[in-house]
Amino acid sequence: MTSPDNTTTSPETLRALEDVYAAVKRVRRDLRPSDRIVQDLEIDSLATLEILLGLEERFQVSLVDNVRAAGVTTVGDLVALLDELRAGRPS
Repeated sequence: MTSPDNTTTSPETLRALEDVYAAVKRVRRDLRPSDRIVQDLEIDSLATLEILLGLEERFQVSLVDNVRAAGVTTVGDLVALLDELRAGRPS
């Protein structure tokens, strides 16, 4: 899957993000790479932390302490970062 900014996103990672989002927000929705995390998904700072912690646990990666995670604005950005961290590429 390619997002509008031409980055490739993993369907598996996107589904995992949808699962964590559903657990935190208590609503199931299909996420698109172009969805803006704050504006479109209405994620506040507490929910952001819960989502990041849920993704850390699921994928055994560090997001909360990752400087790049603070700059993530879209679902596609977050999925790309997760894919990089999972593959062991430098972030």
